Amino acid sequence: MSDLALTARIGFAERARAVFDSTPGRILARIGILAALLAAWQYLPGPGMRFWASDPQSIVMALLGWIIDGTLWHQLFATLTVMSTSYALGCAIGVGLGLVFGLLPRLDKVMSPFIFAAYSLPKIALAPLLIILFGIGVLSKVVLVTLVVFFLVFSSTIDGVHNIDPDLPRALRLMGATRAEIIRKVLIPAALPWIFTSMRIAVRYAFSNTLLAELIASNSGIGYLIAYHSGIYDAAGTYAAVLILVILSVALTEVLTRIEKGMSRWRA
Repeated sequence: MSDLALTARIGFAERARAVFDSTPGRILARIGILAALLAAWQYLPGPGMRFWASDPQSIVMALLGWIIDGTLWHQLFATLTVMSTSYALGCAIGVGLGLVFGLLPRLDKVMSPFIFAAYSLPKIALAPLLIILFGIGVLSKVVLVTLVVFFLVFSSTIDGVHNIDPDLPRALRLMGATRAEIIRKVLIPAALPWIFTSMRIAVRYAFSNTLLAELIASNSGIGYLIAYHSGIYDAAGTYAAVLILVILSVALTEVLTRIEKGMSRWRA
């Protein structure tokens, strides 16, 4: 290879690296990869594979049909309602009881075996029992997801209270502080990082367990869409429901990332 050809080749490689190092270049590369994958999915499978693998065009048409007739909004609202309600209830009860148990060590010691047993049990195993008790409607899913969130926040809140330096409350008592002032000004603020961390983690658990509950037995929600269309061997509908789930997961991850960055700046 001549020096001129070698120089041209090196220059081309450097320009290519510069393009991919830039944000527009990376975006174009990702779009190109996605377009190639979708084209291969659309045109390469044989007719016999359409029944199992479907194709991007059929999936988009199924999704557009749900948007037009309102199915998407109804099922999305059902999933988000269960998730948000369960998350709010689980966090509120978990923080409240966690502070009570953390501030009353005797109660914590008496109840700890029962709490440990309940915490160790996989909560999704309770789904059939909750369906028997409350049916396949919203209530059984809310109870299940609330239990999942509750135990995460509850245990972390207790750990946050126990992690406080015991000399600090003693010093405040010597200075004349009341128990209520110590709780309000020392114990709760010191436990807040633990509480916030558990609440952030609990969002993902609330989302995943809501979908699991809908997949097991439900009459609404994104999980119900997946279970229903897979049950009737509708590949396009199943892929469309999974696509909604992917978009929802990405949006949730982005929201949590922004919240984490905001909390990091607040702590700093």
